[in-house]
Amino acid sequence: MKSRSYGFKPDKLAAKLHQQAFQIIDCTRCANCCKTADINFTREDIGRIAERLNVTFGGFVDTYLEPSEEAGSFKVRCKPCPFLSDDNLCTIYDIRPAVCREYPHTDKEGFTFRTMGHANRAITCPAVFWIVEQMKRRALG
Repeated sequence: MKSRSYGFKPDKLAAKLHQQAFQIIDCTRCANCCKTADINFTREDIGRIAERLNVTFGGFVDTYLEPSEEAGSFKVRCKPCPFLSDDNLCTIYDIRPAVCREYPHTDKEGFTFRTMGHANRAITCPAVFWIVEQMKRRALG
C-alpha cells in the first residue's frame, strides 16, 4: 500500500481542526446538513426517539421514515428533516440519530480514507469546507 508523508499526522490535525471549526462556525446559521442530507436512522435510534416522543416504533416509522438502501435502517421521508425547526434547531437534539451526532465525520480516524465523503460534504457544510481547506494548506505547504 502506498502512503504519503504529509509532514504531519492527518488524523491528529483533522481532530484539532474539527474542534477549531466548531468554535468559529455556528451550525444553526445554515443547517444545510439537516436540509440536504439523507439522514439514516438505525433501529436503536428509532426506538430511543419513538419512546421519547411517546409513539410506537411502527408509528414513528410510518410517520417520518422510509426504508434505506442500508439493510436494517431507514431514512427520513422528506427534506428538510422533519425535526428541523424554523430557527434551524433540532427539536430532538439530545436524542438525535447516531449519524447526526457523528456528523460531519471529520474527527474520525482515517481522515485521508474518507476524502470523497469530505469533498461531498464540503459542498454543503461550511465547517467541512474550512477543515478541508486548512488540511490542503498544510499538505501543500
